Amino acid sequence: MKIFQTVAALVFVLFAPAAAYAGGPADSGPQAPVNACGGPYSGFYAGGVLGMGGLNSKVSAEGGSLKANDRGFTIGGVTGYNWQCNSRLLGIETDISYFNADSDLGCGGCGSPQSLDSEINWFGTLRGRVGIVGAENFLVFATGGLAYGGIDHSFRDTSVSFSQSDSDTEIGWTAGGGIEYLLSDSWAFRADALYVDFGSEDHTYTQTGCEVCTLRLNWDDNFWVARVGLTYLFGAAPREPVAEYEPLK
Repeated sequence: MKIFQTVAALVFVLFAPAAAYAGGPADSGPQAPVNACGGPYSGFYAGGVLGMGGLNSKVSAEGGSLKANDRGFTIGGVTGYNWQCNSRLLGIETDISYFNADSDLGCGGCGSPQSLDSEINWFGTLRGRVGIVGAENFLVFATGGLAYGGIDHSFRDTSVSFSQSDSDTEIGWTAGGGIEYLLSDSWAFRADALYVDFGSEDHTYTQTGCEVCTLRLNWDDNFWVARVGLTYLFGAAPREPVAEYEPLK
């Protein structure tokens, strides 16, 4: 998948120069040891995030397709681990959040007896991160990986008293990016945005007691979320104070 190729390329670009510099030229003679790895973002962290998101849904059949969208509130927790070398950062992160967005793919008040509904109740991700740390307290990162979530697909037809709802945990992919800013040695403010795509899923609807009453629908769901939050860095080391010099006399 293109997203994983992109992340791998970013890892190479960020860390290959650091590895070459640490090794030093073969004929340059003795080198002073350099402790290139470790920094304020290194180690485990955990925290909370909240924000807003937008769900985009599409349902298709042989006769055509319908689209709808909805926005919802999201809140959840996040945890991960970072490796920082100089200004380069590599990490792994997972999160899980409540997210209640509901797309009504019917025609509202048009009087149709049929209604279709796609609802996401929660989602989670497992992602890699690559980033750049600036001024020792500001991080910019890109992220991507696995996504999963709880989705309900419902179809109702009041003209024949038919109703069916399918609840599944779907698997997909996610990509995005964000920033972090150290408020203190152990606390960081963060803001991120993710796009999540669960792909498509087919459901078959069959009314009992009917000779030809079978309908097959294809559901396609994706969404975006934009969030802010706070994280606590468990392995954070106190930043060294800036040296102060007395004026020359």
